[in-house]
Amino acid sequence: MKSFIRLGATLGIAGSVFLTGLSGIGNLPGMANLEAIALPQDQVVKKLQEVPVFTLTNPKGEFVVLSRNNASKTISQVGFFISKQDAQKFLENRLKKENPQLASTLQVRPLSLADYYKIVQESKKKSDSVIYTLVPTQQQVASATSMLNQNGKKGEQFNGIPLFVPKFKKDNSYITIPVPKGNERLIPFFFEKEQAVALLDEFKKAVPKEADNTEIQVVDLYGVMEALNSSSDPSINKIVLYPSRESINFIRSLAPNQSPAPKPAAAPAPKK
Repeated sequence: MKSFIRLGATLGIAGSVFLTGLSGIGNLPGMANLEAIALPQDQVVKKLQEVPVFTLTNPKGEFVVLSRNNASKTISQVGFFISKQDAQKFLENRLKKENPQLASTLQVRPLSLADYYKIVQESKKKSDSVIYTLVPTQQQVASATSMLNQNGKKGEQFNGIPLFVPKFKKDNSYITIPVPKGNERLIPFFFEKEQAVALLDEFKKAVPKEADNTEIQVVDLYGVMEALNSSSDPSINKIVLYPSRESINFIRSLAPNQSPAPKPAAAPAPKK
């Protein structure tokens, strides 16, 4: 996914705003009539579908496109936000000030990370010059940057969408969580550092002798997605992307009669 543009400063971008429609896009957020794009593994699609992302549309389902001039070239972008709150702030703090009439017709709409991936792949087949940008939560980017600096990479800025992974130091293996009502164990990749810290704290309480052998690693979502699509290592399929607490609450709000999503438990497990 090297074609993905990673812009963490989309909220501050200067330029005009207009709308465009994509062929195949229907009533959001279902995206039911978006043409299926074959991925290498069905499991990959399922993993990406578990994570919501948020964009802005008008009542016709058209995306908001930002346009700015860079030298003699016009760059057009559609923003997809990891945080619903960030998408709402962008609407309130940026668009309503620049074009209140347009902004009054817009709303924040949810899609899945799988939908975002499909849109990007579909755009590659067209002469469409619009860039579909995934915008990280700035607090988590700051946490990731701080971790890089603490690990000897001073002055380095984290570029991308950070994921936080509890792991063992010595053999570079990962802490796993059990699957409810099953024997399988999964490797959680968290969108929030705080979630990873909470899981690691639970593990340290359960297995004190391993406490000094644990740490949190920060990785880039795009690299993980590439690995999911291309790696022949069967253990790669044990990765589960765990949405932020904000996104989990949003998912629960869509299905109030369903049982709450299980909290990842850091039960002791052999290092794999």
